[in-house]
Amino acid sequence: MFRLHAATLFTICLSVAPAMAQSSPLEFESDIETVTLVSGITNSDDDVDNETLLYEVTLDNRIEKVLENGLKIGGRVTLRGQRDHPARPGFSGNLGGMPGPAGAYSGLSGAEPGGDTGARGSLEAAYIELDGGLGEVRVGRDRGVASRFYEGAPSALKHSGINNAYLDPNGIKAIRTNHDLTGPSAKLSYASPRILGLRAGVSVTPDAEAGGLDRKLDSGFPQPELSQGIELAANLSRRLRGSGIRFDAAAAWSTAEVDSPAALARDSVQTFSAGGNVEVSGLEFGASWLGSDNGFQGADYTAWEIGAATGLGKLDLSLNYGESEDDLAVLSSTAFSIAAARDITEELRLAVAYQDEMLETASNKRSGRGFVVEITLSSDFLEMSGN
Repeated sequence: MFRLHAATLFTICLSVAPAMAQSSPLEFESDIETVTLVSGITNSDDDVDNETLLYEVTLDNRIEKVLENGLKIGGRVTLRGQRDHPARPGFSGNLGGMPGPAGAYSGLSGAEPGGDTGARGSLEAAYIELDGGLGEVRVGRDRGVASRFYEGAPSALKHSGINNAYLDPNGIKAIRTNHDLTGPSAKLSYASPRILGLRAGVSVTPDAEAGGLDRKLDSGFPQPELSQGIELAANLSRRLRGSGIRFDAAAAWSTAEVDSPAALARDSVQTFSAGGNVEVSGLEFGASWLGSDNGFQGADYTAWEIGAATGLGKLDLSLNYGESEDDLAVLSSTAFSIAAARDITEELRLAVAYQDEMLETASNKRSGRGFVVEITLSSDFLEMSGN
């Protein structure tokens, strides 16, 4: 497989950057967002450990300068801190059931639950970006194109939905269709210009070592090491002017070398995903699917979700259902959510949802039903402009 070392990423970036002649002012923006999740489980099994209060803080910093030739040179540094469910760092976790290693993609294991993880912080993004007529190049710590191009079902919840959750109050969420194989590891990405609504991209990750908040590859669980990751993705976004119909779709494939001493481990892991949504007359419908061989023989992980959303006055309403299955960990899950959200002010958003989730292992079933309240406060932290 083609190999690219981390130091080469920055050499490539410097070699393609032109001299910075007279250009637009240098723009710097910094935003801060805090999310507080309050969970009240009205009915759950005894062995489901509900976390009543979870939180997350994000500081997103962006810098940008446009040259005379139209080339945009920018950079981004994103810092995040959170307290998620202590047994589920970065979605991974030992959930009980059939003992064994964790899946190379899913990160889930059927081994007995391990120690708890407390509040964590992470450098989620630190990259340089060149964006011009020939496309966009990113070099540094970032998610790959398979995750960035994701499309799927709409949800009024931004952090605690049943799919791709950032915060998991029950610790039993197991549905993930956002195709994030390598997490925020150092990588080189290229995305083409959007032509007739279609955009394609590729990412290369020499060493997938990310300890991110949502994709943790150094979790300490028996999880394979991944290297030489390659992602290919395409995204389509179109609006039909006559009818007002808007649709978005995405498809992606990824692979990486697997280093695992476990029996039945493959030399590589392969993952496929697809998703899309359609908006018609204020109604939005969407779905997403992901399948991975998890880096082991006979150990597939599959997940899917469908959902719909609409507006009712100042409320955003959504209805979602999803399922997942991990053959390696011998786990399966189903989840249902109905949610409503409203912007209280320009900076404050409040969302309330009723969720019904179930996780079945080789030895037991765990379920949780109840309400979650998601409070999001976002604001401009700092803006600067100069030459």
